[in-house]
Amino acid sequence: MKLCLLAAAAWAAAFAISPAFAQTKTIRAVMHSDLKVLDPIWTTANIVRNHGYMVWDTLFAMDEKMQPQPQMVDRWELSADRLVYSFTCATG
Repeated sequence: MKLCLLAAAAWAAAFAISPAFAQTKTIRAVMHSDLKVLDPIWTTANIVRNHGYMVWDTLFAMDEKMQPQPQMVDRWELSADRLVYSFTCATG
């Protein structure tokens, strides 16, 4: 019984996330090859696209329901004729 209790406590401690760990902002990524080009528009290599997403911000990003949500945009408007989009980017 004591061994079972000790194993359960060790398991719970191993998967507990401390508040200090939850607030870290470092992303570590190991890519499958070197970057040959840094411009994601110039090449079709997925590694360059992934690097671009990790470095540069986008105006909108998909949420968990695959709905576009403002990311870098503070607010946006669409003209009455639906031909002109106006974006105000967030600062800071």
